[in-house]
Amino acid sequence: METRIKTGVNNAAAADGPAPATQENSQEVYEALRKSEERYRELVEHANSIILRWDRSGVVTFFNEYAQRFFGYCEEEIIGRHVVGTIVPENESTGRDLRPLMDHICNHPEEHRYNVNENVTKDGTRVWVAWTNKLLTDDNGDAIGVLSIGTDITKQRLLEEELRQAQKMQAIGELAGGIAHDFNNMVHGIAGFAEVIKQTTCDTKITEYASQILTTAHHAAELTKQLLTFARKGSYQLHDCNTHDIVRDVCAMLERTIDRRILVRQELRAELSYVNGDPSQLKSALLNLGINAKDAMPAGGQLVFSTSNIEVTEPLAISDFQLEAGEYLRINVRDSGTGMTEEIRQRIFEPFFTTKASGRGAGLGLAAVYGTTHLHRGAIQCRSEVGKGSNFELYLPVISNSRRQHCHTQTAPHTRTIRMLLVDDEAIVRSYSKTLFEMHGHQVDTFASAVEAIAYYEQHFREIDLVLLDMIMPQMDGQQLFAELKRINPDIKALLSTGYSVESKVQEILAEGILDCIKKPFTYDQLEQKISLLFAPHSGQGTNG
Repeated sequence: METRIKTGVNNAAAADGPAPATQENSQEVYEALRKSEERYRELVEHANSIILRWDRSGVVTFFNEYAQRFFGYCEEEIIGRHVVGTIVPENESTGRDLRPLMDHICNHPEEHRYNVNENVTKDGTRVWVAWTNKLLTDDNGDAIGVLSIGTDITKQRLLEEELRQAQKMQAIGELAGGIAHDFNNMVHGIAGFAEVIKQTTCDTKITEYASQILTTAHHAAELTKQLLTFARKGSYQLHDCNTHDIVRDVCAMLERTIDRRILVRQELRAELSYVNGDPSQLKSALLNLGINAKDAMPAGGQLVFSTSNIEVTEPLAISDFQLEAGEYLRINVRDSGTGMTEEIRQRIFEPFFTTKASGRGAGLGLAAVYGTTHLHRGAIQCRSEVGKGSNFELYLPVISNSRRQHCHTQTAPHTRTIRMLLVDDEAIVRSYSKTLFEMHGHQVDTFASAVEAIAYYEQHFREIDLVLLDMIMPQMDGQQLFAELKRINPDIKALLSTGYSVESKVQEILAEGILDCIKKPFTYDQLEQKISLLFAPHSGQGTNG
């Protein structure tokens, strides 16, 4: 009995003794778990990353505070809703359907541990997010959802897209420049022989046909000029010019020619309106923008040209344009037309890209605007929304102390014949030039290669009055050839024949002693005028034109 009682007491003690210790341990474990969960929740809620959970059907079950701030949804607005239609658009801007992708991530997240896709905020802003995805399972190992952590890469994506676009435009520009140069030489030959036919025939019908060929060749030359402008190799001359005068001229022209239902307005608010530019190219650029806007408003609307001054405090990149710090004139050309999709907007400056019906445009207008902007060391960008019109912003560096430049050039009639040395790698140009120039009494020696020309000039330079050089030639270009000829004869008189910009490499060669530049395709009358200036009594060194 005593034993039983003792045993009972001992058993009771054994039973009652551990109980407080177990309860105490449970509380410690619970408290540690609670604190761990608080730290976890605090970490998740305050992380500078988008963190969300969604079940296998695509419904959001958790949305951290950063995600709420980033997307603009509060918890009540997003929990229980599908990702597609809230933070995921049905289609990306590129046209990719995102619904199958979301379904596949829900069911096979292990295949999408890392993915990048376009998302959308509550206010409709498109953003790009890089996601890491992890499969969530229950105690039995069955999949119950996905944990996704996202990082905003919108700025990075835009920079990458701008870089790709810039590289593409550069490649297209190189291609366009090469095509335009070769095509220019062909047009030069066609127009030249048409001139020969016109001047040698007495048949009125043949004269008329030759005139038609010349007119068509000049139209082809205009297309080539636009291509060269896009490729930043167009011929242009810079002067101090008042852009407000240019805008007024463009608006007056548009008011006379476009649909009367389109109201053309001017808001010229810039105090500094003078830029160092080519007035004809700037006028052409603004006119192209106006015509482009007109075509976007078939039922009428508003076309507004406005100007303002802005200061760029540090170097600024706009697409592949680079603006240095300084004062700029901003010209806005905005319309209330149909607008453009993002896909179209990204391609508008590409040559031959057009949304117009066949026969209504070659797709070179905006490409020429793009090239003109580069040539003027400016920038251009377009903002557009379908149904809400388009807005082109053109930035040009201003000049504060403006002055008008007037050039008065008197041309003296050319009376003497001269001996010319012509170097051009194009056979048709050599043939046409020799035929036409000799028809007017000049003596012409033609060469296809620089090596042949150098050897000939070394023997006959005292008899040669003028050298006409092509700028772009294989093995040795016009600049290198001129340097070689100048070593033989320091008093050489030479003209440069080119379709490329007089403000780039041609400017260098003018500084080295070339007397003048003549732009392809040129007529005999244009060349004769240059010769008259060069050989007139007391003539200077050309007009640099």
